[in-house]
Amino acid sequence: MSFDGLFTKAMSEELSDALSGGRINKIHQPYPNEIMLIIRANGKNRKLLLSAHPSYSRAQLTEEAYENPQEPPMFCMLLRKHLEGAIIENITQHELDRMIIFDIKGRDELGDLSYKKLIVEIMGRHSNIILVNKENNVILDSIKHVSYAVNSHRAILPGQTYKFPPAQQKLNPLASSDEDILKVLDFNAGSLDKQLVAAFAGISPLLAKEILFECKLPTQENVINAFHKIMTPFQSRKYSPAIMLKQAKEIYYCIPLSHADQKMKSFSSLSEMLDRFYFGKAARDRIKQQGQD
Repeated sequence: MSFDGLFTKAMSEELSDALSGGRINKIHQPYPNEIMLIIRANGKNRKLLLSAHPSYSRAQLTEEAYENPQEPPMFCMLLRKHLEGAIIENITQHELDRMIIFDIKGRDELGDLSYKKLIVEIMGRHSNIILVNKENNVILDSIKHVSYAVNSHRAILPGQTYKFPPAQQKLNPLASSDEDILKVLDFNAGSLDKQLVAAFAGISPLLAKEILFECKLPTQENVINAFHKIMTPFQSRKYSPAIMLKQAKEIYYCIPLSHADQKMKSFSSLSEMLDRFYFGKAARDRIKQQGQD
């Protein structure tokens, strides 16, 4: 899982730097699970892709061209009504979850100030894009509807109060001391990578494997040192996006992974890397789905 909680942190920072204060000029929905926002920010027009695709969910800036349907879907028209001409005030991550929140200020039909939240939940087949009225936390609509019959904790439907997914009660790895790390790891139980994933928010199996690879021999001291070393780029916001080869399969991450078989290419931004990684993949998947329909 490359787009884990810590990768989401890095992406929310990249989007915040590029788009905060920008005006949403156009909104398109080129495919059922994907939204494209054209945003004027820092003197440039930027394309923001928000995807709730079950296999390729993500949020990124893109240089790719997407064809738009002649008739915009209902969700696209709703977003246009509420968000076109509005200003992106803030872009934040919810805790260390795979969720990015866009705080947006616009005006309603009467010309009064109106505040909305566009929430992107990047959770595989459970991914979603949700528009929420910030003043009362009521869902206006979402790209996917989820009833209580499907999710007993929360419904994602117009008129429902928005709830975050249940908190997992994990530690923040960016603020954990040596004692915190030792307290949650049992060095006699084995599977330290799985223990890291279970104990710390935002850490995927991919990153947990990198921590253990970095420490070579998994003694307490080595694990602590490797853990802090891997967390340093996230604390300092100094990333080095790269696509790598692991067991003949391409993977990506916001820092180079030493346990990968081969580092293929570095990129200047996360978004540039994702454009390269996903180029053609989503299109091939859509053609495959059309053939199955």
